Amino acid sequence: MEARSQVTASVPLQEQQGADAWIQGFSYHQTRSGATKWVVTADQAKVFDNEHIAKLQTVKVQLFDQNFQKEQMVITSEEGVMNTVSNDFDLVSQNEKTVMSFESGYQVFSDSLTWKEDVRQIHTEDPVVIQGGGMVITGTGLIGDAEKNEFQLLKNVRAEVSSP
Repeated sequence: MEARSQVTASVPLQEQQGADAWIQGFSYHQTRSGATKWVVTADQAKVFDNEHIAKLQTVKVQLFDQNFQKEQMVITSEEGVMNTVSNDFDLVSQNEKTVMSFESGYQVFSDSLTWKEDVRQIHTEDPVVIQGGGMVITGTGLIGDAEKNEFQLLKNVRAEVSSP
């Protein structure tokens, strides 16, 4: 079941850009047996019912561990597109990087990230920088398995380690 609120009174028609719903303060929760798997929030969303997508601005994604008890990672991005049927989403940043932050202090920076809900994997083909624990690792492309908390850079991998 979907819950939507629509604010149109103060939104100029040209800003709605053909959306079926224009939502200020968007929050979408994916649950399993009452436990939260992930939460997508955005400053605003434009929902297109026929295309089954929501176009998001200023996005934050919180992914929870396999037991749905503890926040596993937080992803922030300038914009994104969420498929409202498959719950897949693409996140893109033009000015700032899309950032994945982990409780351990590690951060992953890229221009874009894609989440595939059916396999709970995140990936990108773009350049990636991983920072944390006195290391900076760079490469191109990334595949991450949220269930196993394992991430792999695909090519051009370089690591720099600094001592404390």
